[in-house]
Amino acid sequence: MVEERATGISYYLSLNTSTEECPKTASAAPENKIIKKKKSSSKIASAPAPAQPEVAPDVAEKRFKVLKGIAEECITDEDLKNLVSKKSNFRLYDGFEPSGRMHIAQGVFKSINVNKCTANGGTFVFWVADWFALMNDKMGGDLDKIKTVGKYLVEVWKAGGMDMTNVEFRWASDDIINNATEYWGQVIDIAKRFTVARISKCCQIMGRLENRLTAAQILYPMMQCADVFYLRANICQLGLDQRKVNMLAREYCDSKGIKLKPVILSHHMLYGLKKGQEKMSKSDPDSAVFMEDTEEDIRRKIMNAYCPIKPESEETKEETGEYIMHLVEETKEE
Repeated sequence: MVEERATGISYYLSLNTSTEECPKTASAAPENKIIKKKKSSSKIASAPAPAQPEVAPDVAEKRFKVLKGIAEECITDEDLKNLVSKKSNFRLYDGFEPSGRMHIAQGVFKSINVNKCTANGGTFVFWVADWFALMNDKMGGDLDKIKTVGKYLVEVWKAGGMDMTNVEFRWASDDIINNATEYWGQVIDIAKRFTVARISKCCQIMGRLENRLTAAQILYPMMQCADVFYLRANICQLGLDQRKVNMLAREYCDSKGIKLKPVILSHHMLYGLKKGQEKMSKSDPDSAVFMEDTEEDIRRKIMNAYCPIKPESEETKEETGEYIMHLVEETKEE
């Protein structure tokens, strides 16, 4: 039986009056296994949790540099410094839709970043967003197929070198079903504080146009915002394409009077292999290198990749050079 904890938003509110550690969370659950918990309380836990040990200044400085180094954008440097100087252990989160094959940006690049985070005081929580994939009509809207793909992605990360020592995988469907009052209460509170227009601006996270949204897709950003508080994440460590909904979480903190907001560490999006592609696409097999590609496939894709000898304009992006900098050189360092 997992220890009882304060509800997600209660945890954030409690941080504003104490720097003590929150109650310990569940360890990683076997994929797609229901986590049984005591009934959540709507009140903030009255008994103080054990205080975290002080973080030595040199350790805090090193952690700040490492964590800041994985981000193309950090919001904010001051909040990140405050976090790593006060908490010897902190929580990072990323959510992913099980929606097909895993390319190297998700498989290799993400593993490198996760390993850096967990080696520097972090527990990394992956939110396996199976219900989110269902809302976004992935895998033909077949939840069983979505869950199968989710299990596949976890196994690829394990095989690809991700250190699982301080990594948790939480299945959205299981957690939400077993903690419905806490989760949906959080979503409703977020919904009450923002207009439809503000929420719609976040919907690009799903690759959808504002005028083509279903009602389920309008719900999606509010749920993703709620995930941050439900999982008690100190840091949102997602791609730069998820910036708007992460900023929504910080705006929500402003509306609730929460001073200690989640830090946003947005990593760079590796370009696709074709000209003009700002990121790899799972729907275009030749725009990305996939984790299970053969050596022959990889050679063909790289040799055909867009890579001009000299810049065609000031905005020219050299896709293959990106892979050397973010994948090859980083792997050497590890």
